[in-house]
Amino acid sequence: MNKRLAARAILVAAVSATAGLLAGPANSHPNNGQCDAFGCQVALTGAGPSPSTLTMHAEQGLTFFNSDSVSHTVVFANGLCSLTFAPGQGGPHGPFCDDNFAFYVGIYPYTVDGKFQGTVVTTALRRSVTLNARTHTIRRGTRLILRGRVNPPGWRHHVSNPPGWRTNVSVIVLARHNSKHPYRPIATVNPGLMAKVPGNWKQNWTLTVQPGQTTTYIAKVTAQVPQGQIWTNPRSRPFTVRIRK
Repeated sequence: MNKRLAARAILVAAVSATAGLLAGPANSHPNNGQCDAFGCQVALTGAGPSPSTLTMHAEQGLTFFNSDSVSHTVVFANGLCSLTFAPGQGGPHGPFCDDNFAFYVGIYPYTVDGKFQGTVVTTALRRSVTLNARTHTIRRGTRLILRGRVNPPGWRHHVSNPPGWRTNVSVIVLARHNSKHPYRPIATVNPGLMAKVPGNWKQNWTLTVQPGQTTTYIAKVTAQVPQGQIWTNPRSRPFTVRIRK
């Protein structure tokens, strides 16, 4: 188990123990086939995985729990991971897939005991980017500051943050002079990190432009953490700057 998964397991186990969630018989485990603040869990039963298709958000942890009286083996496609669970085994105590691939956006099919089909669907967290300026009309040759904010969702489990994740957000500013032409990138801006709001980071960005003709700008964000996609790749609303004669 890698350090990130070990930290996650300790955190989930501690909270579960505090709430008394680990008490009672194995076949009444309270998080079978559910998602909560700490992650999502699939129950392994004699009739197959429950639910057979689990949809969860990126950055949530994935666990299995064997609520049956016999062992079950989970094998993900393409050799991603293979895990065997004894009766009553699983949940926050593991075992886990080493690289935690389901943490990132994707569709991950698997089989249980080679005969039951299951699928984990990981969806992107919403992210937004804005663009505005003090005015839509300027004199030719006047400088104008475009500004906006990137709002990526915060990570629920800060022990899981991949190295350098806070610096992976860049804003690409695009422009066009005519609606018949495509937008073209004109600059990449690295926003400054704002004070943290609980569970969320917001970043302000600015760019000084000096358009010589009517120009429409948009901003977009496509950067992700190196390990995979976590967030959506949003675009701002267009902002048109007209030249006053």
